[in-house]
Amino acid sequence: MRIPFLSLAWMALLAAPAWAADNSSATCTATDLPLRPIMATHTQAPYPPVSVMTGEEGSTLVKVSIGADGVPTDVSVAKSSGSLRLDQAAVDHIKADWRWNAPVKSCKPQAAQTEVNVTWNLQNAAPTLMQAVYMQASDYPTDALKLGEQGAATIGIAVAADGTVSQIQVFQSSGFPDLDARAMELARGWHWVPANLNGRTLATVIYFRAVWRIADKK
Repeated sequence: MRIPFLSLAWMALLAAPAWAADNSSATCTATDLPLRPIMATHTQAPYPPVSVMTGEEGSTLVKVSIGADGVPTDVSVAKSSGSLRLDQAAVDHIKADWRWNAPVKSCKPQAAQTEVNVTWNLQNAAPTLMQAVYMQASDYPTDALKLGEQGAATIGIAVAADGTVSQIQVFQSSGFPDLDARAMELARGWHWVPANLNGRTLATVIYFRAVWRIADKK
């Protein structure tokens, strides 16, 4: 028996919708996954040098909103460590460096929120090198230069929010009072930039070593 060509074409048209319906009904069978940190990115936030010098410690509880791509979209302080400087360092580091594998539901990555605690302990702080300032021959008190006085003094300076020096102190003497006094005199005349947090200037404590070496003179 011969089947007309048009009948075959009609049968094909009838079959097409059935195939499309079966294909569109396919559903995701993959297992849902929770939010997972990418541990290689969850490094310790660098300790602010001024916080090391002033002995600031504590814990910052941080609230993090995470996009479907695993990148933080918003990072804020949920509970302060007691130091604005430490809190801001935690927020900046997490936003810049930390990443997650976003949670997956019905085969689709989802946005999420989480909280993390950043602990600030000076025992875990990376060593901070104190800046050395080498004094020139022209900085020397006249008599000290003639007498060949040399040494290094550790100076601490409290810089007010307006950039002025509010207090200055010798924490370790060079061994020569006239060199120590001259180092403090010079430091008072230098331009100091206070710490800045979110556009707000803060009082800052800065330390440096004033190094007096006659051999360094030109």
